[in-house]
Amino acid sequence: MRMQTPFRPGSAPSPGETAASAGDVTAAGRADAVGTGRRRRRSLPGWRGPVTSAAVLAAALAVWETGVRVTGTPSYALPAPSEIVTAADWGAVLEAVKSTVLAVLGGFAAGNAAGFALALLISASPVLASVLYPLALTLRAIPVVALAPFITLAFGRGATLTVVVAALIVFFPTLINVLLGLRSVEREALELMHVLNCRPVTVYRRVRLPAAMPAFFDAMRIAAPSAVLGVMTAEWIIGGQGLGKLVITAALSLETATMWAAILASSVVAGLLFSLVTLAERLLLPWAERR
Repeated sequence: MRMQTPFRPGSAPSPGETAASAGDVTAAGRADAVGTGRRRRRSLPGWRGPVTSAAVLAAALAVWETGVRVTGTPSYALPAPSEIVTAADWGAVLEAVKSTVLAVLGGFAAGNAAGFALALLISASPVLASVLYPLALTLRAIPVVALAPFITLAFGRGATLTVVVAALIVFFPTLINVLLGLRSVEREALELMHVLNCRPVTVYRRVRLPAAMPAFFDAMRIAAPSAVLGVMTAEWIIGGQGLGKLVITAALSLETATMWAAILASSVVAGLLFSLVTLAERLLLPWAERR
């Protein structure tokens, strides 16, 4: 039986040992490469989600079309998707979409900015937290319908009114989410900043703000459909030139196809805004963990 020669310092390894070591290194490198490739494939955004969503939407439209045809539902009650495409006043719908989109973008930006700034103030100062947080809760508890007369007196019956209503609906989810993100920093990171004698501004810039950004994008995803709902609610109650007013006027004039076209257009606007927020998060926060 051949005994294995122990390695002594200064002695060169045998050719067999060199080949075995090289093989082990190569195998380990391949395993690391495979593992890295798998992790990268997991981290890359998949295509199955959008394809699945499109398939579900197509199936829902097919069921809608078939159900209306089979049951003989009259068009003034529920038109089929094909009838909506052919009979709706798409010129009026597109004009209403322009007005609603501008108001949604304005309210979305103003509400998120106000919520983010208020969360920074509340997290930075206990005194401001004891004052501003109860005020925000009180404002959130009041229905927008009850605030509509006061908003009308303050801003008039213009496009600014719908922007303000959308901002009021949007800002509270952003405030809560960003505040939770700012307070979810690990204690070890804060202790390290304290040991390094960092200023509060540096702590926010290096630790708290990066920790709050995923929560901020979560809040904006929630705010995307809420902003559309807020604008349309303002147009229903107070008036305007967007999709909310078109839904009411089309329903009163029994133009059901146009009414449903406006409703579907509002869903498309909300979905596109939601998708843009998700895309922005993937581009700006590639390091964020996604569930």
